[in-house]
Amino acid sequence: MTGDAGGYAQTTIEIEPAEAATGATKVVWTQQYGQVTVQVPPGAVDGVVIWAQSPAGPVAATLRIRTGEPTSAPPAGFAAQPGYPPQPGYPAQPGYPAQPGYPGQPGYPPAGPPPAKPARKGLLIGVGSAVAVVLIAGCCIGARLITTGDDKDTAKPSGGSGATTPTKSGPVTAAEYSAMLGSADTAIKADFAKLNTASAATLKTAAPAAAATMRGEAEKLLAITPPTAAQSANSDLADELKAWADSVEDAADAKAPCPAAGGPYPELLRSQFASDIRVAAKDLATADPTFKFGTFLPAAPKEQNRRLANGTYLKKPSKRGLGHLEIQNGAGDTTISLVPTNAKKATLTVYVRSKGKFTATGVADGNYRVFSAVGEDYDKAKKGFTRDCGFTKFDDTFKFTTTSTSSTIWRITLTPVKGGNASTSGVDPDDFPTD
Repeated sequence: MTGDAGGYAQTTIEIEPAEAATGATKVVWTQQYGQVTVQVPPGAVDGVVIWAQSPAGPVAATLRIRTGEPTSAPPAGFAAQPGYPPQPGYPAQPGYPAQPGYPGQPGYPPAGPPPAKPARKGLLIGVGSAVAVVLIAGCCIGARLITTGDDKDTAKPSGGSGATTPTKSGPVTAAEYSAMLGSADTAIKADFAKLNTASAATLKTAAPAAAATMRGEAEKLLAITPPTAAQSANSDLADELKAWADSVEDAADAKAPCPAAGGPYPELLRSQFASDIRVAAKDLATADPTFKFGTFLPAAPKEQNRRLANGTYLKKPSKRGLGHLEIQNGAGDTTISLVPTNAKKATLTVYVRSKGKFTATGVADGNYRVFSAVGEDYDKAKKGFTRDCGFTKFDDTFKFTTTSTSSTIWRITLTPVKGGNASTSGVDPDDFPTD
């Protein structure tokens, strides 16, 4: 069960008594923030509230321990209350005081979320909240309308690797610390560079490997006591590396919202995590010019905004006819494709700019489906938008017919219009028709 209260999400986690005794890493799903990783510490008790962070905000997870036969001895340092036998895997009873690090007990609200750094969210833009379709054939005109919710991406959670914070060693010299930073940077660079690929097969192995290296080097930085001038930036750098490692690992299975972007690498470089690491590296260099880190991380690629002229044909009709398709676009540059119902490839595709109008002519008789792709920065070579993509199709088919006295003209309006009733559906980028 999940909820939202006061700027944070709430959820409940069920674990076995043995997991409560030894500690566990659990993954839960929240309606507001998506998947969240929660670290359950050893000796956790039923009803305790554990705080976890996601890129979208903090999550308060209430722990519930399943009852049953004991599977392990209670953790040392706790005693059952008189008259109440210990529960499997833990001896805490009602009224047992909260232990350090647990901000809430059963029946009491969470103590309040810890501060969290904002995560950069991508934006997936849909075609619009309503679409009107008009058929003009002689003097007969009809209209249809669709209302759809805007598509939003779900921000995935991020967090540490699950390892406990190591015990600090003695202080290191500036020269030793500089060498450690260089070694960490080189190690990460070797794996991180492999993420610059559009191959799903390569990402399957490259992303987990890069994430593991980032976590490992972060733990090394946390295990030492750096020079005084670098202590704050060192902690920030290590924390950001561990947090970003989760997003990097997720790239192995993430489906790119814009196939023309060529994989998740550009968005990883533009992420808030990458920006924070650049800041921490700059702070280290300010403290001491010999503290160099971050050569593995290229600058965030500049966002382009390439556009085609309104009415540019990406594919002209292969068969000429007398049918017309009048297009009135709403917000967002869009490509409109006509696909025969018995085929998978478009017979016509045209680019229409935001709030633009265009009439495609020469449509041959037949039944068609209408597909639309909206986004920003159109890469002509890759035939697609590279940012903020959305893919939809009209649920109804469009029939074009020519007689001795008339031919079909369909008019579609990709913006909210009163009085229509045509519906649309989202389309997986992999299923979008090609030209």
